[in-house]
Amino acid sequence: MFVRDIMTRNPVSISPGASLRELLSLMTDKTFEAIPVRENGKVTGIVTDWDIVTNAPNLVSDYLDTTQVKDIMTANVVTVTSDEVVEMAAFHMYFHDLDALPVVDGQGELIGIVTQNDVFRALVTLMGLRAKGTRITLDVPDEKGVLAKVAGVVRDAGVNISSLSTYGNPTSGRATVILRVKTEKVQELVEALNREKFKVVHVSEVWN
Repeated sequence: MFVRDIMTRNPVSISPGASLRELLSLMTDKTFEAIPVRENGKVTGIVTDWDIVTNAPNLVSDYLDTTQVKDIMTANVVTVTSDEVVEMAAFHMYFHDLDALPVVDGQGELIGIVTQNDVFRALVTLMGLRAKGTRITLDVPDEKGVLAKVAGVVRDAGVNISSLSTYGNPTSGRATVILRVKTEKVQELVEALNREKFKVVHVSEVWN
């Protein structure tokens, strides 16, 4: 899945010379938490509701009218392209503590925006959580061919895999495999996996 699959196209933006009152009005009207700052089509920054709050000086009544977006925005903004994979967008958000990422084309012009909620929805889709089925967690050796063997057991049981993900600990020599499969006869599949020495550590069914 790519950023282009989850981003909001032609996002609302604001100019660096706009006042904070204009910015606040736009955020309130559109219920945005982050808005890209654009000048001549190019992304020059990003501004959030938190920027307004944390930069507000005490006892200055005209703060919203005299301060401009460029005075509080993040100028060295992290961006992604629409061809970037969703995982990389999540990586940038996590390690840079970002609520949103502007999406730019090859010339650096703003074409979209991707938010944390967009990434969460993508995760739900990638993990197959929107489809009814059974989730099986396996503890397996971290070795070549193990996924093929697991998939072979599922195939031989006449069951379809709707999603598969893995994670492991390189120092332990073990890995975790998470399967979501389309079957209500989960016990038969569990027994088949156990016969092949794959340790089933958790099973949950969602059929309602």
